[in-house]
Amino acid sequence: MAKTSDDLRFKEWFLAERARNLAAVVLTRRSDLDFKDVKEDTGLDYLVHIVHDHRPTGKSFVILLRGAMSPVTEGHANKVLRPTVASFGGLGPFYYPVCLFFFTMRDDQGYYTWLLEPVITEQGSPKLIRRTDPDCRKLDDDALDHIVSTVSAWYDALPGDAAG
Repeated sequence: MAKTSDDLRFKEWFLAERARNLAAVVLTRRSDLDFKDVKEDTGLDYLVHIVHDHRPTGKSFVILLRGAMSPVTEGHANKVLRPTVASFGGLGPFYYPVCLFFFTMRDDQGYYTWLLEPVITEQGSPKLIRRTDPDCRKLDDDALDHIVSTVSAWYDALPGDAAG
């Protein structure tokens, strides 16, 4: 039986909404994250603020979401996401870290890879590195801790009081 355009639109909508919901589940595991939908403003999905005692710290990152129906390995996730990572530069300039979350629907597994990775050079300078290939890793509580600590360290390395 051939799929109709309505079937394909429903599948795309389902993947997008389910990925949003799964990302919300992951992000709400930490009480120091506050996030909002920015899809219409930026083309990305969530702007995530790191907070301390329910107050903004000036540290934030953005998430782009993708999803697939069937379970995948990290290697297969890299293959699936390669076009998304390669075309990311076309979304426009971003001046803060951007992470891609990828969820599979049948097993609710999450993966992440950086699009604009926050790094600190050997000289101690903060830099955003635009990734040209995905490097997917499983998205679990430890991975989320790593993402948040990496983003925080990057902001801490900014000159002056740029992080708030």
